[in-house]
Amino acid sequence: MKTPVPMDPTAALPDATIRPSAADLHAALGAAAAPLEAVITALCAAHPDITTAWQYSPRSGWYQLLLRRKRRLLYLVPRRGDFRAMMILGGKALADLKAGPHARKMPALLKGAKRYPEGTAFTFTRATLDPGLLTAFLAAKLAH
Repeated sequence: MKTPVPMDPTAALPDATIRPSAADLHAALGAAAAPLEAVITALCAAHPDITTAWQYSPRSGWYQLLLRRKRRLLYLVPRRGDFRAMMILGGKALADLKAGPHARKMPALLKGAKRYPEGTAFTFTRATLDPGLLTAFLAAKLAH
């Protein structure tokens, strides 16, 4: 018999029976919401075909996906007063970033990134979020 996965104690939206709204997300993120929302708002304004969808995980509670058609661009996992914004970039997107304005930051970011067959995973939190860098990552992902 499989042991149930424990819920992350920092999960901001743990109740599986209540689908969150944008207001719930904003309230859960608190002060961490403003810089992240600025990036997402600018991205959605530039690409009107980007949508959001909520999904539930028994480990982290409700999380939001940013999608372009069916392609997953960004996973946003709200935590109490914080967040985890995660994305996976392929080789072409990484090559663009290594040649772009954030090239100096890339070796340090790649050192801490996890590698999977489908690409390299990057995670941003309230403490590590650089809105310009996240915008560049999303632009690189959309370009490839």
